[in-house]
Amino acid sequence: MSRVTEFPDDEPRSKREERGGDEGGDDGGEGRSISMPRFGGRLGSFYHEVKLEMRKTTWPTRNEVWSTTVVVLIAVFFFGFYLWGVDWIVTKGFEYLQRALA
Repeated sequence: MSRVTEFPDDEPRSKREERGGDEGGDDGGEGRSISMPRFGGRLGSFYHEVKLEMRKTTWPTRNEVWSTTVVVLIAVFFFGFYLWGVDWIVTKGFEYLQRALA
């Protein structure tokens, strides 16, 4: 049995339906109006917020970029040769089995 706590309904479903549904639900926007800014205003606001966030960004130095690039290249060559070696060994193993069983 799981340890999820279940809360019983305090009032029957029929009373909730009389009130107009469950609490916390969407009332369908009755009597509420949200005015959306025009497209140009939203675009300008978005561009302004992007500029503010870009000022907070810290960019790596040239030396940091160079050193991480070297690490990535070394890792690519290492794993490339490793996988080539594993593939070669598995291929030779299957060739040996094929000759032994034929």
